[in-house]
Amino acid sequence: MNVIEIDHLTVQFRNGWRRKATTAVDDLTLSIREGEFFALLGPNGAGKSTTLYCMLGLLKPTAGSVRLFGQTPRPGTPMFADLAYLPEEPHYHDYLTVEEAVTYYASLYGSRPSVDRLSAALERLGLAPARHLRVSKCSKGMKQKVGIAQCLLHEPKLLLLDEPMRGLDPVTVKEFRDVLVDLNAHGVTIVMNSHMLAEVQLVATRAAVLDRGRLVAVDDTPKSGTLEDWFFKVLRPEADAHA
Repeated sequence: MNVIEIDHLTVQFRNGWRRKATTAVDDLTLSIREGEFFALLGPNGAGKSTTLYCMLGLLKPTAGSVRLFGQTPRPGTPMFADLAYLPEEPHYHDYLTVEEAVTYYASLYGSRPSVDRLSAALERLGLAPARHLRVSKCSKGMKQKVGIAQCLLHEPKLLLLDEPMRGLDPVTVKEFRDVLVDLNAHGVTIVMNSHMLAEVQLVATRAAVLDRGRLVAVDDTPKSGTLEDWFFKVLRPEADAHA
């Protein structure tokens, strides 16, 4: 079953009425199956984040459509009970403690987590010693963990991640990766936009490469060789041919 169906998606932005529109996503057709760990790859400006924003219903397509769980994503509708999103730079209320932030954001889905479930999530992510630390004092890695902690409590069916590991130290990346792999093993469909090709190869089951808004390739992640080799081969085949 496909959790996400993208059909001829086009997104254009116009800077002033006289200027030519900039095409961020260009006629993208793509499907993502239930239970996949799917990676969106491409250089800066390829359209990866724009595609994620369309999945979240935050951007209205110029043409084409996006459907999640068979529905058009519209913020505030019941389908978002099954969806979680973690941006590259999450922003929380700085005056909250780690525990308060996790509890508050997890409660936005309709029910306050029990003390036992909250403690288990904090322990799993190594946040228990910092549970009373204010978010304003947290590192980027700790803030990312706060986001994943509320996802653990929410138990979504679909998790969307926008550059979640950029700027994290190696220890935090490993901890973060282990949690994502475990979530996926328990049936959570994950879509991750990332530039970290070596990390993507460790977790993703399938990947798509975008370039200047267009789909260049989509395939299972390579079992032999490196994802980096595959990425550059499909992104710049003319360079590979002359190598």
